[in-house]
Amino acid sequence: MKPPEKLLIVPDEFHLDDAGRCADGRNVIMTTQLIPSVGQTKDFICTFWFDNGGHLVAHRIDEVGIRGAYDEDGAKRIWASHADAVGVIDPQPFWVKPFSVDFDGQAFGLIPEQTEDGEWQVIFEPGNTMAFYAPWDSGEYDT
Repeated sequence: MKPPEKLLIVPDEFHLDDAGRCADGRNVIMTTQLIPSVGQTKDFICTFWFDNGGHLVAHRIDEVGIRGAYDEDGAKRIWASHADAVGVIDPQPFWVKPFSVDFDGQAFGLIPEQTEDGEWQVIFEPGNTMAFYAPWDSGEYDT
């Protein structure tokens, strides 16, 4: 078995409510991610843009800070700046290729990994915030 070449992203009202097609024709996922640590969980705001072939073409990652210690208004400003960069999103399904980008020594992205029983999953990292499984055209995920 091999990891998936692509997986379907289906916007929803839960964790993929800021995903779909931008006015410029690119597809986008705007989300939050985290690096968990005892008492020191770091929060991030991330935007990933994809071409119509599912390739990552641009990304932006901003560290918000240590959970419980950062200014909420500052976090809202960071989110608003990402939303301004994205513009209006038409929530429609699109295919993406698994990807990984480095930010400050940490892998961010939709990263394939093989389970103990030999099956593949694609995990939204860091933080393991979403896990996608076969069939890759279902758009379903676990949190």
